[in-house]
Parts: sequence; C-alpha cells; structure tokens
Amino acid sequence: MKKIFSKELCFLVIVMLLSSTIGCNSGNSNQSDKVGKANDSRKVSDQDVSKKNSPPVELKVEVFDRGTKGYVADNNFQTKWIQEKFGNPNNIKVTFVPVPRNQESERLKVLMATNQAPDICFAYDPSIIGDYAKNGELTDLTELIDKNAPKLKKYLGEDLLSYGRWDNVQYAISAKRLSVAAQSTFIRKDWLDKLGLPIPKTTEEFYNTMKAFKEKDPGKLGGKVIPFACSVDPKSIYWSINPLVDSFKEKISEEDTFSLPNWVVPGFKEGMRLLNKMHNEGLCNPVDIDKDLENIKNGLVGSFIYEFDFAYRPGNFSDKLKTVVPDGEYIPIDPFVNKEGKRIKSKYNANGLFIIVPKTSNRAAEAVKYLEWMSDPSVLFYLQNGEKGVHYLDEKDGIPTNIVPNDKLPDDKKANFTDLSIIVNGKEFGSEEKNVEAASYSHTGYEDLYKQSYKVAMNDAVSMPHLDRAIESKAKYSKVLGEKDVEIFAKSITCMPEDFDKTYDSLISEYLKAGGQEVIDETRAAYKAMKKK
Repeated sequence: MKKIFSKELCFLVIVMLLSSTIGCNSGNSNQSDKVGKANDSRKVSDQDVSKKNSPPVELKVEVFDRGTKGYVADNNFQTKWIQEKFGNPNNIKVTFVPVPRNQESERLKVLMATNQAPDICFAYDPSIIGDYAKNGELTDLTELIDKNAPKLKKYLGEDLLSYGRWDNVQYAISAKRLSVAAQSTFIRKDWLDKLGLPIPKTTEEFYNTMKAFKEKDPGKLGGKVIPFACSVDPKSIYWSINPLVDSFKEKISEEDTFSLPNWVVPGFKEGMRLLNKMHNEGLCNPVDIDKDLENIKNGLVGSFIYEFDFAYRPGNFSDKLKTVVPDGEYIPIDPFVNKEGKRIKSKYNANGLFIIVPKTSNRAAEAVKYLEWMSDPSVLFYLQNGEKGVHYLDEKDGIPTNIVPNDKLPDDKKANFTDLSIIVNGKEFGSEEKNVEAASYSHTGYEDLYKQSYKVAMNDAVSMPHLDRAIESKAKYSKVLGEKDVEIFAKSITCMPEDFDKTYDSLISEYLKAGGQEVIDETRAAYKAMKKK
C-alpha cells in the first residue's frame, strides 16, 4: 500500500505542477512572447556564432601591413578595441593576418593555393576574384547577407553589392569607395612664374610649355630638366599618360568601351604619336616608375600625371620638393581637351576592395556578422579616427581636426586608420562635401590645393562599366599581355618618328595574336549576353 500510495501521490503532484505552469503561462502571454522572441533570436545567433558558454571560435581577418615604423598591424589599439567591442560579446577570438600592402594580390594567391587563407580576405583586382568565383573557391554569401546583415546592405546599397556578384551569386562584398577621383596633372607653378607663362589650358599649350621648360631651364638644372614624366608602371601601364592620350580618343559605342583595350581604340594611337614626338625632342623619357618618383621629389620634373592627392600627402612630393627648392610648388591643371571640348580622364568605379570568404572557411556567418557590426556609424567613426585628445584634438562640424600624425604618437597609439574599416575606402562623414573637406585636413598646409585637385580629377571623369561575369581569357593571358603592354608603351614612345607607324602597328598585331583578340572576343560576347538579361 505504501508503494502504491507513493506512486499515486507523485503522479498527482506532477499533474498539479503542470496545471499551475500552464495557468501561469496563459495569464502572462506578454512574457511568453518575449521569451519566444528571445529564443527565436538565439536560434539565429546560434547559427552565426558559438554559444557564449562554449570556447570562443576564431575568426581570421586579413589586414594590410604598410611597414609603418612602430606600428604592429596585427596587434595595436584598434585590434584590441575590435576584440573588446565585437569579439568578446560574441564569443569570437579575432585574429588578424598581416599581408604586405604592395604584395596583396600575390600573397592572396599563395594563401588561397595552400588553403591557408584567412576567413576574411580581400583584393582590388576583380579578375582575381572572378577567377576564384568561377573555380568554386569562394563562399556564396547571398543568404547570409540577406538574412543577417540589414545595416550592411543599407550602407552599401544594391548597386554597390552588384559589383560583388558573378552569375548572380554574391561571392564578394564590395567596399564603398568614397572618393572615386583618380588622377590629376600637376605642373611646377614656380617655373611658370619664372618664365612668365600662363597655366596651360589646351593640349597644344601644354606641349609648348614643356618645350619652354626644356629650352629655358627655369630651375637652372644644367641639362637635367625633365619637362614631362611618363613612367613605365607594369601594374598600370597607362597611369602616367591617361588624361593626355585619352583626349585623342574618338567616340565609340558602349560595347566597344567594354571590349577594346586602349591600344586599338580609334585615336589612341595619335596620343602615343604625340608622346613619341615629345620623347624625340627631349621632353619626356619613359623610365621606371620608382625612378620618376625620385626625379619628381628632387625637383627635376616640370609636369607629371599621378594620383590626384599624392603631391599633397604629408612627407611626399610637395614636402620633399621644398627641401630642395624652397619656393617650388606643384599645382593641379586640366589642359587635355578632346574634339568635343571634354577633358576626359579616368575615375575609379564606386567599389573599392572586394571582400571574400574562401570556401575553405567555416566562419562565413561570423565574417558577415563582423562586417554587419562594422557598418554601425559609431564603429566606423572610431576605427577611422581614433580617440579625441589622442589622435585628433578638435572637431569641426563633426569632422576631427588637428590630426596628430603617427610620428608624434607613442607606438601603442599608432594607426593606419582606413585599413581596419574594410567596408569603406576612405573616411566616411555622411556626404561627398564633408568627406572631401575631411580628407583635405589630412593634407596639412595643402588643404586648398587638395580640393582644387579633387575638382580637376572629377571634371568630365568617366569610369569603366563592369560586367556580371569573369573573363576567363583575361586571366589566362594576363601575364603575357601585361608584358606586351610594357613593350608597346616603351617602344612606341622611344622609336624614331619615321618608324612610329610601322613600330606601333607591328606591336599591336603581336598583342592581338598573343591573346588580346581572344580577350576582346570573349568580352564582347559577355557584354551582349549581359544586355540580353
């Protein structure tokens, strides 16, 4: 009887407890809803990040190493702040993997080939990313972004996200490039003043000014004067001549704009003919880019084409020039005008870095969560500006001013500010006007010249539209065509004027046979296929 009674009593107690629980839940539906929502939230969170009572998971993130003295790219006040504000609350150990900035493409290829790539990698070259996408080496981020990254999607926008899609799959996240300004032409104002010459406003006036620099030597350089620097840069062969030769191009169709390399665009050859003439008159000489940069800093160059802000960056061209020529000054000019009266020049596309998650990674959810966290304005502001009173001393309209340079900071406070805010290229302050104003503050002593150069760089600037797929032949022939680019550039400029047509045409024929025509044909087909959608 005792055993029977004991079992029956236990059963009754259980029934009463269950009834009591159900009754409480019925009378407190709001609390039940909150618990349900919290549980739903945890379900999503548990899919993304390890539970907080589990050992932390590791998220490996690539970071540029620029070799800044005293700065440790993978262990600094910013990386520690990221761990504190993002890693710890999400039970993630964030590990940064340094990659030399000037080896970013080569290093990525090695890491990917050896299955050692971090969970978050990036590169600027779309052909590299497209090749990985085609070969199935990247994680499809479409669903993760749609479900778990609303702030990131809003910040970047649909057009920018489209740059990271191949065959309508989101294999990469394109960082927002705040400044699409690319190039300006610079000239020695002190030389113009000494010769009583106006700022050249046409291609012909520019050519005549270069002749005057050569013949009259306003810098008293004793035959060392280089009127115009046209550098041989294998990584970007047209970089030092773009605005000049672009002014000779004929108007072409959108399909041809997508498909044709500059060498075969109607009119481009005439721009190269002018450079050939200038070389044979001693006005320019194609040399290695590093040599030209030294010549510019040493005050030997009258004019050059380069990144629109480079002349005014601290410690660069203008600062170096003043150590050699105290009254030396580079100013931006916009002289190259085409038949339509336009001053065409290149500008960057709206996308910056391509951020990817390799297929070998098991941390795609955590990677997207990290980028979503980064899209918060307060997070971006800290990553890009640091602490008031340490990295900047004042503010103007929400923009940090009186920036403290790295060489004035202790090592544990040094920073490369834009390198850790990888979803954006440049410093974000909410509008183009404020972004340009803010950027000018970091060019101390040259703020107005920086803004003038930005205006020049954006005047009539055009960007290259992007295709929705990778061009396989472009990757296949990139090395050989890159070598042909250098050969065409150097030989067509330095040959004798009477040999120019024969030399140029022969080199272009070789270029097309070496794979150039195959790239044109595939690109044209891809363009037509894209337009049919």
